[in-house]
Amino acid sequence: MIRKNPTRVAWLVILGAFAMFLLLCAAVPLSGRYYLEHATTPKPATLEVIGGTVRVRELGAAAPIAVTKTLALNEGSTIETDESSRCIITFLDGSTAILFPSTQITLRAMHVATFVWGTEPITIWIDQTRGRIRVGAAQQIAPTNSALMSRLFQVFTPQLEATLTEGSYAVEVATDASQVIVTNGNAMVVAQERTVQVARGQRTVARNNEPPLPALPAEQNLLVNGDFMDPLPRGWDDFRDVAGDTARVNGSATQTLLGDRQTIHIVRANSNQTSAITGVVQQINREVSDYRTMRLAADVRVHYQSLSGGGILSSEYPLILRIKYRDVYGSEAEWVHGFYYQNTTNNPTVNGELVPLDVWVPFETGNLFDAVPRPFYITSLQIYASGWDYDSYVTAVRLLVE
Repeated sequence: MIRKNPTRVAWLVILGAFAMFLLLCAAVPLSGRYYLEHATTPKPATLEVIGGTVRVRELGAAAPIAVTKTLALNEGSTIETDESSRCIITFLDGSTAILFPSTQITLRAMHVATFVWGTEPITIWIDQTRGRIRVGAAQQIAPTNSALMSRLFQVFTPQLEATLTEGSYAVEVATDASQVIVTNGNAMVVAQERTVQVARGQRTVARNNEPPLPALPAEQNLLVNGDFMDPLPRGWDDFRDVAGDTARVNGSATQTLLGDRQTIHIVRANSNQTSAITGVVQQINREVSDYRTMRLAADVRVHYQSLSGGGILSSEYPLILRIKYRDVYGSEAEWVHGFYYQNTTNNPTVNGELVPLDVWVPFETGNLFDAVPRPFYITSLQIYASGWDYDSYVTAVRLLVE
C-alpha cells in the first residue's frame, strides 16, 4: 500500500518518539525519587525471656524453636508463651512488648526507611491472636519534615486494629472479644468501620463482628456475677467445711432478695456451739502483675452472730472476705477481712471490722498491691461465715483492677 502523505507520517513518528523520550526523562528520575523516599529495610527485634520457655517460629520454618534466653527476631516471626512463661521484645526504636503467659503474636512488619531522606515512618505491626501484651511505645522523634509521621505502631487482633502513639497500653485477646487499655497515651481503635479514640485511663472492647464500645474507664472488675443477678452457678461454687462438727449442722448460702438488693444470704442455726464454714467461692485464676491498683469492694450486712468477735483465734466471723493468691515466687498467701457487730467476751479481732447491727455497710479496701507479700496471681475469692450461729448478707462484690 502506498501512503499518500509519507512526510506527515514521518513527522508523527518523530514527534511520538520525542514525546516518549520526554516521558522517560521525567519518569526515570521520578521513579528514582519515589524509590528513595519509600524504600524500606527490615530491622530485627530482640527477644529476652523473663521466665520459662518461649516458642519462636521463624517465617518459613518447618517447626518452632524453644528459647530460654535471648534471640534476634525477624519480620514474620511468631512468638508463643505457655502458661508459665513470659518474655519482652525490644523493637528497633526502643519500643517494647511484654508477652504474658498463654499469649501468641506474629511480628508482621518491622521496618524503617532505607535512606536518610526517606519519608516512610518506622513501622511496627503486631498480629495478636490470643493472650495479653503490654506495649511500651517509645517517644517519637519528630522528623525534619514535621508534617510526616515518624512511627506507625499498630496491633491487630481478630476483632480490632489499634494504632498506638507514645505511651503504655495493654491489649487483651479472648475467644470472642478484644480490649485495649490505655495507661498513658492515646489509641485509635477501629472495628467494623467504626473508630473510637481511647485516651489515658480509658479502655474499649470489641466483640466478634461488633464495633468497639465507646471509651470506658480503664478500671475493670475481675469477678463474674458479683451482684448475684444471674443464677449462682454462673461464677460461684459452694464453699463449706464442717470438720469437727459431730452433729454435722450445715449452714446455707443462697441467693436472696432483701429489699431491692439481690444478695447471698449466709445462715446457720442450732449449732450447739460447734464451728463450721459456709459460703461461696469464685475461682479467678488471673495474673495481676501488670496492673497498678487492685481493690475489693462489697456491700455487707451482719444480722446475727452467737460467737463473740472473731472467736478465740480471730478466725471466725459471721462474714469473711478472703482472697487467695500467689506471690511472685509462687508462694501461697492470702488476704482476709472479717466483719462482726458484737464482742461481749473480748475475743481477739485481728483482721476484723466492727460494723453496726443489721445495717448495710459499703466496704472497700485500699490498694491490695500494698499487701505483703504483693499479689502476683489471684487464685480465688471466698465469701463465707465461720463460727457457731450466724446470719449475714453480701452483695455488689467487685475485685477492681487498673
